[in-house]
Amino acid sequence: GSMNFIHNNIWIIIAFLGMILGSFCCVFQSDSKSLAAYSSVTHMGFLLLSLVFISMSGKVSSLMLMLAHGYTSTLMFYMIGEYYHTMSTRMIYFMNSFFSSSMIMGILFSLVFLSNSGVPPSLSFISEFMVISNGFLLVKFMFF
Repeated sequence: GSMNFIHNNIWIIIAFLGMILGSFCCVFQSDSKSLAAYSSVTHMGFLLLSLVFISMSGKVSSLMLMLAHGYTSTLMFYMIGEYYHTMSTRMIYFMNSFFSSSMIMGILFSLVFLSNSGVPPSLSFISEFMVISNGFLLVKFMFF
């Protein structure tokens, strides 16, 4: 069955709180693994928001978001592990020396983090754009 209006609003508030708090925690991180973890919290907020939209496009954007997050976060944690094994630290401040030691790893690391950030044309961007578009359509449908 469908959820009623009040329950939808509660889930939307929880989703936004997760996205906002996760984003603020990302800004102040110096540990790359914690940054990846808080980024996952933010993406799960997007996922919760897309699941509240019971439309077919909400379900499609949820599936795309799960796929994008699954691939991107797996690669991100793998890259952070490689960085740790090479540099014996996870601190973001020392990544410059890691990038200069291996150009290929630096490029791959950058591509994975850009994809995680939702930069076009990544699957993360497409799915997050769909979630935001569905949100605007829902607000327009409900209030206008």
